[in-house]
Amino acid sequence: MYSLRPLAWAVAVLAALLLAVPILTALLVTAVAAPAMTRTGCTDPVAAAIAGGWQAPFTQPYLATSPFGMRLHPVELVWRLHSGIDLVSLPGPGPVHAAHGGQVIAAGPRPGIGLSVDIDHGDGVTSRYAHLATLDPAIHPGTTVTGGQRLGVEGSTGTSTGDHLHFEIRVHGRPVDPAGFMAARGAPLDGRPAPAITPTTMGPRPPDTGTAMVLLAPGHHRLQSLTSPAAPIPPRIKALYVAAADRYHLPWELLAGVGMEETRHGAATATSTAGAQGLMQFLPTTFAQYGVDGDGDGRADILDDADSIHSAAHYLAASGAATGPDGIRTALFTYNHADWYVGDVLHYAHTYADTPGTGGPDPCPAPFPPTSWTPTGGPT
Repeated sequence: MYSLRPLAWAVAVLAALLLAVPILTALLVTAVAAPAMTRTGCTDPVAAAIAGGWQAPFTQPYLATSPFGMRLHPVELVWRLHSGIDLVSLPGPGPVHAAHGGQVIAAGPRPGIGLSVDIDHGDGVTSRYAHLATLDPAIHPGTTVTGGQRLGVEGSTGTSTGDHLHFEIRVHGRPVDPAGFMAARGAPLDGRPAPAITPTTMGPRPPDTGTAMVLLAPGHHRLQSLTSPAAPIPPRIKALYVAAADRYHLPWELLAGVGMEETRHGAATATSTAGAQGLMQFLPTTFAQYGVDGDGDGRADILDDADSIHSAAHYLAASGAATGPDGIRTALFTYNHADWYVGDVLHYAHTYADTPGTGGPDPCPAPFPPTSWTPTGGPT
């Protein structure tokens, strides 16, 4: 009698192969997509790039209208990679600012992207600002710009359907998703504007003597820093330290020292026994006098990190910290009337200034803070 067993086995093998195709396809897609889901600090090729100090390219509210990725080009009607993210400021076209400090390597009209600026930030990282209506006169190849410096005005030059900013990030010449890149550096492109810096409120800048000249030695009076080493600074918090320090002409490491001493950079923000609140630990009465709007949302909030850090910079500058080394010591003592407090803050500030990598984010940070960390109470 003729057996159907060989035929059945053949059918079973064929069915198994057919079923394997979608499974293998799914595995392949997962393997391709997986890098986008990994922790940026540990696996991202831009981990060596400058950390902290990044900010959104607008100082007014904005919307993201077209993300990074493959899309049908709205004018040329072909599918291709959209190598950046499109941002539209509100309520109308506004000034465009450098997302980070660096050197301008291209500035002017170019095919497709119109009037545009490219900035080299070091470590192979560049940013691009395209479709501008105008360029500021000071912006040309070779110009060194600071984070937040105005580059021009949003527009619709080149191949464009309306006023917007095409914002790109490239790493070693290869475009990466700006949304993920900026979020990993504490500056998510979520519509919130970068703090506007108003030069008229900052007063004359004292002579630049360098951080090493400005920060005095901690001295022998220390307490918390004897047993608690300086912790890594979250990128978003470091960006706020840098922006506030630039605004009030202080070493950013000084603000980092205060933030470390007070709350480990916002990791332990319980109200102190004296009633101080927020990342930099202000008493409400003191904040009412020195509190400022650090994030440009129109109000000063004692619990908002940006407002707290900018207010601390304002308080320290008003207490003499911008006048030199002796002024820093006096301002810190005013912030918290204890010699050990001054010593702790200066010790942490020197640590962030002198130890490469300590002032940036830990690529694979361990959870912190210890539950025993107690806010010191901030300015009285």
